[in-house]
Amino acid sequence: MRELFNEKFITDIMKHININRIIKSSIAAILIGLCSLDGQDFKLHTYQIALSQRPINSDSLVLKGTLGSSFYQTGSGDTLLLKGGLWNIASAFYSKPPSIIPILADTIFNDGMPVIARAIATDINGIASVDLYIQLGGSLDAIKIPMEALNDTIFEISIPDSLVTIFNLRAHVKSTDSMANTGESGYETPAVEFAANELSMEESYSHYPQGIISDKWRMMAWPGALADNHISPSDLDSGHVFYDWNPNTNEWIKPDAIETGRAYWFKHHYSEAVVFSNKKTTGLAVPLVDYTIQLRSGWNMIGSPFSFPVVAEYDPETISGLYLYGEEDRDGWEGPSQVLDPWAGYAIFNDSQTIKSIMLKPFTDSLETARMAFTGWELQLDIDGKKYFDHTGRIGRREDATENKDGFDTPSLPLLSNYLSLAMDIGNKGLFEHSADFRSLDESNGVWNLRLYGKGEPGPVIVTGSIINQVPEGLFISVVDIPRRAVLDHFLETGLTIEEKITTAYDLKLVAGDQNYVFETVESILADIPEEFSLSQNYPNPFNPLTKIDFAIPRRSKVEITVYNMLGQEVITLVNKELNYGYHSVTWRGVDSFGKPAATGMYLAKLQAPGFIRTRKMILLK
Repeated sequence: MRELFNEKFITDIMKHININRIIKSSIAAILIGLCSLDGQDFKLHTYQIALSQRPINSDSLVLKGTLGSSFYQTGSGDTLLLKGGLWNIASAFYSKPPSIIPILADTIFNDGMPVIARAIATDINGIASVDLYIQLGGSLDAIKIPMEALNDTIFEISIPDSLVTIFNLRAHVKSTDSMANTGESGYETPAVEFAANELSMEESYSHYPQGIISDKWRMMAWPGALADNHISPSDLDSGHVFYDWNPNTNEWIKPDAIETGRAYWFKHHYSEAVVFSNKKTTGLAVPLVDYTIQLRSGWNMIGSPFSFPVVAEYDPETISGLYLYGEEDRDGWEGPSQVLDPWAGYAIFNDSQTIKSIMLKPFTDSLETARMAFTGWELQLDIDGKKYFDHTGRIGRREDATENKDGFDTPSLPLLSNYLSLAMDIGNKGLFEHSADFRSLDESNGVWNLRLYGKGEPGPVIVTGSIINQVPEGLFISVVDIPRRAVLDHFLETGLTIEEKITTAYDLKLVAGDQNYVFETVESILADIPEEFSLSQNYPNPFNPLTKIDFAIPRRSKVEITVYNMLGQEVITLVNKELNYGYHSVTWRGVDSFGKPAATGMYLAKLQAPGFIRTRKMILLK
């Protein structure tokens, strides 16, 4: 009995019993009295105890009521057992894990002094071991370092210099007591000062390990926070230039400082690739906690403050991204992705009119570049030429999307001087202003209007598609090549090659749905595509005061229709603009370009289009 009970034990238990003070005192007195009894002499006879709800026979002690069944002795023997509430309290009290407080400086300076990590660990059973676990930025692998005891509660260890780098670190402490109970602290992470020349774009973790090549616009961002972030004034005439670009207002602004979390456009004319580093300044590797970037409405240019790839989390209903510009020696937009590389800049779109945010996660289970999971299907459309590309096109169906424009539909990305671009017309309004068009899962059939734009691309241009999610059972996809009046039933396998140079626009229609719908819709589309340019005879003819002129164009083209008199003098231009393929008509009201009525006589209607000229005679009678 003396081995089981002692006054300290009883006192500790009483601290954790939440009952009436008088009852608590009584129980404590009983237990302390038991501590002084010899097992052979122990006898307790009672027929009823106030806390019990029923009489107790001789040689049986039971405490119930407020305490529950707490302890008892059965029979006439010497055995006393703890049970129920009291036993649970005692057991929980002595099985509690150690309490741990880690201590790590908020900032670790690069001053040659040892980096000391400390921990305060306490436990009623006594501390058996304390270990420091360190994770470097971007890695879930933990390095275990046993800590040394300064006394019963304070432990410390010097962190090896090899672990204090631009990748930064986070640490937590695990402790085990003498009863094998294990406790664990939360994570602590400092800001780490890195030395001059320690941060370089050439490192393997960089998005630009070979530097930024000449005469190419690229977006870049600095990892970490530079002590001196000043940008000296420059322009392309002197060799290089930085720009902060607001595509919403088409404003190019030369920044005077690099901000952490922001991206900047950079271009140079030097013969060698430009490699950035912190040659003249120190900087701080930011703490390894979730990093939030605020996004204004519209397009934003952002970058990661971490020196390793990180995953981004954001609301896909209001935010679209991340898009990267350029690959090797070609120009164009790539994406979207969920991973940000160090040194790279990204475009991201906030469809809301309010400030939104994106969160960068320095520690994740996976760096997969797969997009956020959703119910539905998605088709990635890629456009590739010799000099330019566009890998941002996406169509499909997903939960929460609508048939018309919504937050899942990404606007077309900003275009630089030369480009290839794939645009989509949402809602069949003739406005090709988006690079992504997701629709409702409530429908299964639909037509997506696609248009390729190009400037400076010599061709050929290759269009390919790949299903991101699993293809729904029974889904058929066909692409109608409008200029060629051709149907690609196996587009996903063969793709489409456009040999001719894209000078204005190149129209495609993608039809997706069940087999019957796709077949019938494709036939209807073909019926609406003229086989060639044509100019019909005006009607009525002769006419007074107006006549109608029908014409057809097989592809989107610059079209001009002009009326001349028999002397070859221009009377009026009726059409002078780009028109979509199809059948069109225009009315002449018998007036010249100044609104003055034309005289009676014969006139010529002339249609001009790329590779096509045709005239028709018209007679105006008054």
